[in-house]
Amino acid sequence: MAAMPCVAVIDVETTGFNPYLNDRIVELAVVVIDVNGTQLREFSTLLNPERDIGPTRVHGLSASDVVSAPRFSEVAGILVEFLSGCVAVAGHNIRFDRSFLDSEFARLGFDLEEIPSLCTMQLAGGGSLSAVCAEYGVEGFADAHEALNDARATACLLTLLLSDAPRLCLELSERSPVDWPDCQSAATTLLTREDSRRRQAQPPSYIQRLVQRIPAEIPPEEGLATRLAYAALLERVLLDRDVDESEGMALFDLATRWNISPSQIVHIHQEFLLRLAVVALADGKVTEAERRDLHKVAQLLGIDSSNLNSLMKDADEKLKFPPILGAPAGIGVGAEGFAGKRICFTGECLCQINGETISRNLATALAVERGMVVMESVTKKLDLLVVADPHTQSGKAKKARQYGILVMQEAVFWRGIGVEVE
Repeated sequence: MAAMPCVAVIDVETTGFNPYLNDRIVELAVVVIDVNGTQLREFSTLLNPERDIGPTRVHGLSASDVVSAPRFSEVAGILVEFLSGCVAVAGHNIRFDRSFLDSEFARLGFDLEEIPSLCTMQLAGGGSLSAVCAEYGVEGFADAHEALNDARATACLLTLLLSDAPRLCLELSERSPVDWPDCQSAATTLLTREDSRRRQAQPPSYIQRLVQRIPAEIPPEEGLATRLAYAALLERVLLDRDVDESEGMALFDLATRWNISPSQIVHIHQEFLLRLAVVALADGKVTEAERRDLHKVAQLLGIDSSNLNSLMKDADEKLKFPPILGAPAGIGVGAEGFAGKRICFTGECLCQINGETISRNLATALAVERGMVVMESVTKKLDLLVVADPHTQSGKAKKARQYGILVMQEAVFWRGIGVEVE
């Protein structure tokens, strides 16, 4: 008996709406079903778009989620093998998904124009995926703009639509499998949202190396100077709320050269987070942006953020006494410390003021009010680049790193210039 024809239901999340203007896929999912609706297999991965992540508010992804994801060129061979045997592709508004898939393959020198397509939006007579799913009674679908969730829902919807279209089913059964491009498979690993976030929750590798060291003992009088020097470096490294491989190696190397013990490392990290908590609590409340920042820093420092409530109690006790001497200069330095600086913003802001996400125009106005010069592009004369996500791959961020320009995460920047954000 001949194998029943199968269809690849695809869904993509993207950096924007136009692949012809350099927008890219950031998440790709495929659900393969036969014409009776039996699900045969699934494919899902995040993709590194090699550019800015685009509207996080739409797809729910950050640059941190995709920085370790494979590039499309690395998964194209795996995808083609997965699609083997399919006679068509399908999607809800398939023209959109196809335009991105076609564009990605075109970058690799392949043409997908002759591949047959089915559109559930067209077959259903129009409407968004959530609306049509509700109309046809597709259960378990949340309009979350997650590629695999949307592909599964579309596959269920297509099954229902095909059950009322015997002629279309017959046409599909008479088609030959698609002749997919001959892409060579690369040695890579697919990365789902869950896998990426589980990986991000793990203590960074440089933390593990630091606390496993067994240095020689050092005289107590030398300890304070070295600890302060390490803390100063740590402050500089964490301004962008990221620690890349070179920065992690620098911390490890200096801790080794200066004979800072693992217990001292742990103490310095705990003290750094405590000082952040003191600043956050100084006005009597902790905003959502401040709480996110504390969780992020805790993760970067290898501290269990589940103890945050206990940390806030310690911070409250600290506030009953004079300010901590030697607190990190980058915390709450005030707008005067930024006056006259040439700064630039990249990416969409994630912080909010009074429940509204900070627009680029508002961000510019707030900076100008505090005496800064806001630049539209990154040049060697720039003093500071403000990023929403430390892993952004925008052109501005790449150029700033190349020039050695200071990069600062937006929550740190707003706190530094005295703007209370959520």
